Amino acid sequence: MKKLYFTVLAFIVSLHFLNFASAQSTFTPNCDPNGNWILFANYDGGNLNIVVDQNIPNLKIGICTYEPVNVSFSGPFVNSVTEVLYAGFNSPQNNNTCAFPITTSTFTGINPAILTVNVAPPVTIISPPNPNYFNIPNGWNSGIICLYSCNMNANQGGCNTVDQVLAYFQSQFGGVLRGLNVQYNCWDSSTPLTISGQAGNCCGACVPDNVTINETVCNDQFPYNWNGLTLTAPGTQSVTLSNSGGCDSLVTLNLAVSPNTVGTDVQTACGSYTWINGVTYTSSTNVPQYTLTGGNVNGCDSTVNLNLTIFQESSSVMNIESCGPYLAGNGQLYSESTTFSYVLPNSNGCDSTVTVNLSVTPKPVASFTSSPELLEFGLTEIQLIDQSTGQIDNWDWVFTAENGTVQTSNIQNPIFNLANNTVGSIAFQLTVSNNQGCTDDVTSVLNILEDAAIYIPNTFSPDGDAFNNTFHVFGKNISAERFELCIFNRWGEQIFTSQDPSIGWDGSVNNNGSAPIGVYSYKLTYRFLNQSKNNVITGHLNLIR
Repeated sequence: MKKLYFTVLAFIVSLHFLNFASAQSTFTPNCDPNGNWILFANYDGGNLNIVVDQNIPNLKIGICTYEPVNVSFSGPFVNSVTEVLYAGFNSPQNNNTCAFPITTSTFTGINPAILTVNVAPPVTIISPPNPNYFNIPNGWNSGIICLYSCNMNANQGGCNTVDQVLAYFQSQFGGVLRGLNVQYNCWDSSTPLTISGQAGNCCGACVPDNVTINETVCNDQFPYNWNGLTLTAPGTQSVTLSNSGGCDSLVTLNLAVSPNTVGTDVQTACGSYTWINGVTYTSSTNVPQYTLTGGNVNGCDSTVNLNLTIFQESSSVMNIESCGPYLAGNGQLYSESTTFSYVLPNSNGCDSTVTVNLSVTPKPVASFTSSPELLEFGLTEIQLIDQSTGQIDNWDWVFTAENGTVQTSNIQNPIFNLANNTVGSIAFQLTVSNNQGCTDDVTSVLNILEDAAIYIPNTFSPDGDAFNNTFHVFGKNISAERFELCIFNRWGEQIFTSQDPSIGWDGSVNNNGSAPIGVYSYKLTYRFLNQSKNNVITGHLNLIR
C-alpha cells in the first residue's frame, strides 16, 4: 500500500500547492558541479551500481533509502572515494518490491574502513510549521527514513522532506553538494550511475517520468478507489499526475485480486481435541469452520475447515491361567496369583487399559535317578526312580537305545529291559504334568561301553547332609586328560568348571555363595581310554535342597 499512498499524496499536494507556496525551506542546497559530495536517494532500494569515472579529490558519497539496497562500487577512480555514508530506515522486510530477498543493505567494491551505515539517524531540521503537513518532526517517522521527492515543500508520504535529508548529509560531509540523484522506484543494476553524470543534477530539471504500480487487493475490497477512479474488477488503469518535481507523470496501476484462501486442517486426537476456535470436540467431525482475518500471504481472509478424527481410549479384561511365573505385557514377571492392570497404546495410538486376572499354578520340576546308577556292560535291566517335585498327575517315560529302539512307560518308577550285551549311548526322558496342563521334562544320557561306562545324574542336593552333596560324573575308564565339566545358569552364564573327574560341583557360584534352587545346564566333554575322539554331552540338572 505504500506506493499507492505516494501517488495519492503527490496528487493531493499538486492540488493544494498554491496554499503552501509561501512556505520556505529552512535549508537551501548549494549545488555546484565542482562540489565534492553526491547523494543517491530513493524509496524502494534495489541494486545501485555506482561507477566512479572521475578523479575527484575527497569525494564523498551518501546513500539514503527506506528499503534495503545492494550497492556496488566500481570504476577506475573508486579508490579516490574518501567516505561513504548510508542513512536510512533499512527495513528488514525481505524487499519484495525490488525482487531480491535481503533484510539489510550490502556494500561491495569499496574499502569497508570508509563506510558508515547509520540506520534511522536523528534529524534536527524541521520543515516550516504548517497545520496540515509540515509541523511533523523528522518526517512521519523518527530519524532519516528516505527521500524520493525533489519538491522541498512536499511531504514525502512517510519520508523526510528533501531539505531535511540534504541538511543531514551536509552536516555530515561539509563541502559542496555536487549532485542529487533522487527517484521513487527501484534501482536497477543494469543501469549504472556514473559520477560524471550526476554533476549539477540537483533537482533543477523537470523530467517527466512513467510510474507503474502493482497492487493486489482482496476480493471483498471492491469497489476499489484509486486516484479518483472507482475500480470494480482487476485490470490495468492509468492516470496523469504531477510528480515531485512538478512535472507530468503517467502512473499506471496493475491491479490483481487475491481470493480468500480456503484450507483444511486435518487432525487426529485421543478422546477430545480443542481447535483454534476454542471449542473442545469429543467426536469426529468435518463441520467446523474458522475465518482467519488477514490470514493469507496478501492479507486477505482465510477460511479453515476442520477435518477431525477422534479415537477413543479402550479397555479389556484377560483371564490368564499360567503354569509357573507369567511375563505380562508390561514387562513384569508375576509368580503368584493376582489381579493387576497396565496401560499400552492401542492400534490408534490411544491408551488401552488391560486388566489381568492371573491364576498361577506352580510348575512341576522333573527329576529322576536310576538303579543301578552306574551302567556296566552286561546289564539286562534298569529301574528309573522318579524324584520330581510339585503337583504331578502324569508320568511319561521314553527310553531310546543307540540303535533307535524306543520303549515307553506311564508308571511313576518303571523298569526297562536292556538287550543282551547292550553298548553305546542310551537316553531316558521323563515328562511330568498335572491336570492343570503344567509340564516339565528332563533327559539323561547314559553310556554303556565294554570295559567303560559313564553316568550323569540329573539331580543333587547340596544341603550338607551325608548324601548327594555334589554333582559328579561317574564312570569307568574315563581319560582324565580329556575331561571337562561346565555348569551354566538359566541366563547361559558359566558358573563352574572342572577338568578333573574326581571334582564335582558343590552348588556354589564362583565366590558369590550358594546357587539358588532350580534347573541348570551342563556340558560334558570326555573320552574313554579305549577311544580316539572326544564325546560331548549336554543336558539339564536339578539343584534341590
